[in-house]
Amino acid sequence: MTATKAYIYEGTGSATDDYFKPKATNTNSPPLEECPKGRVVLNWAIFDKTNKQHLTLLSQLRTLQWTIPSEKWGEVADLPRLSAFLKSPESPVKKPLKEMQPVEVSKTIECFKSMIRKKYK
Repeated sequence: MTATKAYIYEGTGSATDDYFKPKATNTNSPPLEECPKGRVVLNWAIFDKTNKQHLTLLSQLRTLQWTIPSEKWGEVADLPRLSAFLKSPESPVKKPLKEMQPVEVSKTIECFKSMIRKKYK
């Protein structure tokens, strides 16, 4: 449950219903995408830090210089760019990273190896 800022209820009906009713969303936000299991996923680059394949992919992002500055860590992998890549037609597997099977992650790793070879040729 997310925290909601407290306020004084001055309306009619149930205060609890008013508190838990859905808030208006931003109309300028990008469209939501459905993943195969019916959940809504916006960031396809969410990774598992204990998965060696995911860590390999993150290191390849740094090798390709797909990085962004971070106040806390200096420079980190550009996960929004990876997410956009995984959704694009250039991606070998069009699935969120956490939903991929090991064979599918291997295909993505090979794709990044190819991009690295072309960049530093």
